[in-house]
Amino acid sequence: MGMTSRTVLMRTARAVGMAMGLVAMAGCGSESTEAPGATEPGPCAEMVESCLAKQQACVDTGGEARCEACAEGQYAALSGQCEPIGGSAMVHDFEEFTVQPGEEITGLCQSWTLDNPEAIWVNAVVLAQDVASHHSNWTYVPSDSFEGPDGVWPCAERNYDQLSAAVVGGVLYAQSTQATKEVQRFPNNAAVRIPPYARIIGDVHLLNARPEPVTGHVKLTLHALAAEEVAVKLVPFHLDYHGLDIPARSRSRFTGECKVAEQLAGITGKPFEMDIYYLLPHYHIMGRRFFLEELGGAEDGKVLFDAAGQEGEAKGRSYDPPQHVEGAEGFRFGCEFDNTRAERVGWGLGDQEMCEILGFADMGAAFESTVTTAEEKGMDGEFQRFGGECGTLAFPWDHDKEGGPAPQ
Repeated sequence: MGMTSRTVLMRTARAVGMAMGLVAMAGCGSESTEAPGATEPGPCAEMVESCLAKQQACVDTGGEARCEACAEGQYAALSGQCEPIGGSAMVHDFEEFTVQPGEEITGLCQSWTLDNPEAIWVNAVVLAQDVASHHSNWTYVPSDSFEGPDGVWPCAERNYDQLSAAVVGGVLYAQSTQATKEVQRFPNNAAVRIPPYARIIGDVHLLNARPEPVTGHVKLTLHALAAEEVAVKLVPFHLDYHGLDIPARSRSRFTGECKVAEQLAGITGKPFEMDIYYLLPHYHIMGRRFFLEELGGAEDGKVLFDAAGQEGEAKGRSYDPPQHVEGAEGFRFGCEFDNTRAERVGWGLGDQEMCEILGFADMGAAFESTVTTAEEKGMDGEFQRFGGECGTLAFPWDHDKEGGPAPQ
């Protein structure tokens, strides 16, 4: 996540020399508000929320409810039903890979030059993959950045990193761990702007846990709105617990408290306020839960995101109405892990872990927050608790950023 992702956070932090490197349900009243003669709620009434947490619709099959993925071109709406994504679709199929059993592929990038003479206002991104894509982060840059032919290429060959991409372009999308299909769609005609003559770049991180080879590819679809349809211009933000040090044979909870309000106010000149439209968490196989809540202010502890479950599911959530945050000092976030191995686990790729969240919001500036240490905080029942210092970097976000030159 991100949000860019973890790499952006690490390198952003290093670049500035800092010491630092996506649902709560409303309670229902006890009094009935049904009109006379209203029918009893069906079996999906109690399952809609759990289905939406996996980006699936709830289907009533003769008195039994089940979660079901939506068809291509549709998304799981808050109603619990599949609805058309809408907008104008742009589709790109990336190159095919074959991943051997147990093989992990990193260090490669894949790109798609758009040749777009006008800005593209992206209301939704759909990723579909059958190539054991473990996680991927997607940015947009001017077409004359990281120059070279499209396709697959070593990231280091063009000096590509997500920090540089975010600085010259911006953040488009991040994939849930091992998710085979995921929809990042914003409600209320909110959108992310891709400038004219841009190129989309995604990192390649494939991990095949199957006993047989996997051959497949990634397909990325952008759903765009006309400029006059855009009602909200979104900005990315990201929080990362980079200092993970997960004890062996234990259950643990890592919590970070990031006071972002002062930094954001220093950029915008206004009190901290934002409307969150989308959240996406990221962790690996040991992760059992991710949580995000307000820190400080009148609504300290207000839950913004709380989801359990393991990898392989789309966990990104849209919010309509958006979640409004005002008067808070920042955010409290973290993960719970179940480490059954005989050794400690830190932050990293492969058999290591991560704990981060990417968000898109209507706000005046972007920010990156990173926790870099893991200090013991005692026990909470069966959980060993850890926390650490959080550093935040806030920076302006230009919705009118220029793109690359027109093709010659």
